[in-house]
Amino acid sequence: MLTDLESAINSLIEVFHRYSLVKGNYHTLYRDDLKKLLETECPKYMKKKDADTWFRELDINMDGGVNFEEFLILVIKVGVQAHEDIHKE
Repeated sequence: MLTDLESAINSLIEVFHRYSLVKGNYHTLYRDDLKKLLETECPKYMKKKDADTWFRELDINMDGGVNFEEFLILVIKVGVQAHEDIHKE
């Protein structure tokens, strides 16, 4: 049986693959894939930054795609903001 954290990590991987596999690549989210992910999975955070801004920020190695490690930067940033938001409520 998985712990809550292990389940959460598996969920992150599943979300990444749901959008990366649109073009058949397990390892990369392209600009339009990332936009769809952001609009569907975290619309609240699209109000603060648009998909193009997120893409430029996340594509650290500037290869035209967001790999899983770069995607985790999004998870960290959104997670930090969500944590702050919870304490404001």
